[in-house]
Amino acid sequence: MKLFTAEQMRFLDRISIEKIGIPGVVLMENAGRSVAELISKKYSSDQKVYIFCGPGNNGGDGFVVARHLFNKGYEVKVFLGCPQEKVKGDAAINLKIDSNMGIEIKEITSLSQLPSSEIEKSQVILVDAILGTGAKGAPRGIFGEMVNLINRSRGNKIAVDIPTGVDADTGEVAGEAVRANYTVTFGYPKRGMYLYPGMDYVGQIIVADIGMPFNLLEKENINILVNLLLKEEFSSEMFYRLPSSHKGKFGHLFVLAGSPGMTGAATLVCEGALKIGTGLVTLGIPESLNPILEVKLTEAMTLPLPETREGTLSFKAAEKIYNFIKKCEALVIGPGLSRNPETKELIKEILKTQDVPLVLDADGINSIAGEVEFIKNYSAPAVLTPHPGELARLVGESIPEIQKDRVQAASDLSSKTGKIAVLKGAGTVIADPEGNCWINTTGNAGMASGGTGDVLAGIIGGLLAQGKDGLTAAKLGVFLHGLAGDIAVQKYGQVSLTAENIIEFLPSAIRSLEE
Repeated sequence: MKLFTAEQMRFLDRISIEKIGIPGVVLMENAGRSVAELISKKYSSDQKVYIFCGPGNNGGDGFVVARHLFNKGYEVKVFLGCPQEKVKGDAAINLKIDSNMGIEIKEITSLSQLPSSEIEKSQVILVDAILGTGAKGAPRGIFGEMVNLINRSRGNKIAVDIPTGVDADTGEVAGEAVRANYTVTFGYPKRGMYLYPGMDYVGQIIVADIGMPFNLLEKENINILVNLLLKEEFSSEMFYRLPSSHKGKFGHLFVLAGSPGMTGAATLVCEGALKIGTGLVTLGIPESLNPILEVKLTEAMTLPLPETREGTLSFKAAEKIYNFIKKCEALVIGPGLSRNPETKELIKEILKTQDVPLVLDADGINSIAGEVEFIKNYSAPAVLTPHPGELARLVGESIPEIQKDRVQAASDLSSKTGKIAVLKGAGTVIADPEGNCWINTTGNAGMASGGTGDVLAGIIGGLLAQGKDGLTAAKLGVFLHGLAGDIAVQKYGQVSLTAENIIEFLPSAIRSLEE
């Protein structure tokens, strides 16, 4: 599913009106009616409906909502955050209709005019039609007070197009934003609704058809680069195996991971790779840790390697690693490797000399912080899987800068390196060098625990070893990883969910895809 920016939606609005000939007031009518239809389906007409409107087209949509609900027998009040004469265009047409019909319209130009005590204590239905998708930054003045009042109420809240205070492009919430139970968005969904923190505010999203011609994107040659990652993206045949299959058909993955205190990370990578169907998995581990991993891992093999005094991988391991890579279809570097200077130099040397499909994760990414050219010049396909902190260190930005626009951050990384980027976190973003991005729709807050990223690195690495291209491995791996977490949370709940539970339910996620 395509996700739109506010500017792209304004362009479609303009084209629909100016070139196709659909009057703007018709689009507004369709928009407002769709919100009223949702409310009439969800809530009985014996409830009061308070509609908070701004002076623009979002407010105009709210006036249409008021009219349709009034006609359905609801007790409706409109609270307008400006003098009526400031409302212009199509919105003014619908405001006048409301007034002529006898709908109560109250101008709110000061805080004292807000019916705060009544709204806070009652179970009224609250409609947010204050500011639309074009608004940026925190709502100010009377609009900000309206938002605060809506949030203080115990009533059900419906946002018109997007909750006021949520950035339609980035999901940023600069100050206060309406926390909606439902958001009815018009034409197409907007990016910010599926990016955190915005996604925490939108509630259930309903995409309403307001009459824009379905072929406008094609006719106007509009290239929408950001998509929702959904199950429909994947074929049920992705894991099909011939009856004559054997382990050699499904790749050999070489994992470089682990250091003292971080053997768990190495274990989780290998187990994630095995559960995704990789034929063979070998873990390259500092030699003193090999006895531990021999116990922790049953199906994966181990390769003891020379180590530093601190027990991390030594530069002396290079030749042994190079010789082993020749046997493998893919490589994972990073989880739990440490930031030991000698280990960092080993990782850089591997990146300079090897040409096997790669997942670079965790300390693999930390090893090249500020030196993006090492992965840019890597001669084979690669998938980078940073969390925001690792990406911030890699490109020399702050975590807030990364989180402010996660889509742009992931896209910039992919563009700079020529590799697939996976920016982990709530609403993981996958980006390719052509500027296309996908926002994942699976996963939950229970997955915010140590080790889940290690499992993901193993899953993506295992898919690379099985012959999937980098983009497919990243998209499929991220989706299944989150889906396994969603299945696991039904058994364990969010608080008790661990990385091992994701591995446990990965087979169920795969079966769900096959079905």
